[in-house]
Amino acid sequence: MFKEYPAYKVAAVQESPVYVNRPEFFDVNATLARAVSLIEEAGRNGAKLVVFPETFLPGYPHYSMDISSMDNAKEFFFLWKQYLVNSPIIPGPESEAICAAAQRAGCYVVMGMNERDPVYDGRMYNAILYVGPDGKVLGTHRKLCITINELFFHTRGDVTTVEPCDNIPLFDTPLGRIGGLICGEHFQPLLKQHLAVEGVQVHTALWPGMSIVKPVMLAMTQSLCVSARCWAVLAAPYVSPDDVPEDTYGNNNFHMSVGGSCVVDPFGNIVTEPLYEAKGIVYHDIDLSLIPMAKADANILGIYDRRDVLALVRREQPYSPTVPMERLEGGGFMPQYDTEIDALNKRIAWLESKLADKAEE
Repeated sequence: MFKEYPAYKVAAVQESPVYVNRPEFFDVNATLARAVSLIEEAGRNGAKLVVFPETFLPGYPHYSMDISSMDNAKEFFFLWKQYLVNSPIIPGPESEAICAAAQRAGCYVVMGMNERDPVYDGRMYNAILYVGPDGKVLGTHRKLCITINELFFHTRGDVTTVEPCDNIPLFDTPLGRIGGLICGEHFQPLLKQHLAVEGVQVHTALWPGMSIVKPVMLAMTQSLCVSARCWAVLAAPYVSPDDVPEDTYGNNNFHMSVGGSCVVDPFGNIVTEPLYEAKGIVYHDIDLSLIPMAKADANILGIYDRRDVLALVRREQPYSPTVPMERLEGGGFMPQYDTEIDALNKRIAWLESKLADKAEE
């Protein structure tokens, strides 16, 4: 049966979260209200896919520790706590509000958020939330390798602790196969290769919009589009001088968040002018029928496929901080390895059967 390649409008949101004066620092409810309004606006303008920047909810951690005095260090600890308590748990009231907005707008929503772990108190993840137009959560992605000042806040993502144990998901939708990466994950060839071989068609690229990575942000997103032959919707925030609180923790880099939202086609062309130092929603009508055209000369799944020489291996079983004693006393092994051991035992049995067949011959 002929496979259809849909055409539709996408939206990259370039806005600022709501940052407030000390001692609150973050306002998750005000930022959520802003996000809901932007989803509804994009939906009214015909967007079927709306992408928000990295950790938009409740905001990117533009802070680093200042140990020049004990008072500064103590204030950073309080700031850290405020970031935690303003961070959503999924599912929770924040994700429910985003789901309801997506349903009203009739669009898919990809939201960068600082996710609070529902099981292990104190864990925060730099995460992507994927929501469908039916108002249901499709899944999440937690950033695998965190960068610079994020190290003060975020736990590295691995495979999730709930089924289906997939932290680098791709979602088959009527809009195509949708996936995404966050900021520095675009520097990691294996992650990009994973998306390419899994057949991503629409890549959502979430960035913090830092001025120091303006050219890199575009180049790394373009390189993925060229390799995977996919579209990309790049969303980055712009924090204007008016958005910076008058009274906030001093060791911050708000001034570096300049935006850069745009759309990239499967040939690597930036098809919308990157938006810098301004707020707005970048729209573009994308056509997935360009993807098979782009694969005519370079196709990771076709003429450029050499998995017989180089292939990816990925873990799909979750790690847990605790291991039940009964598993060890009963002769079992670490739970995360059990599936791999079962697979190896089956492989050994198959090889032994082949050897037996050869011996009979």
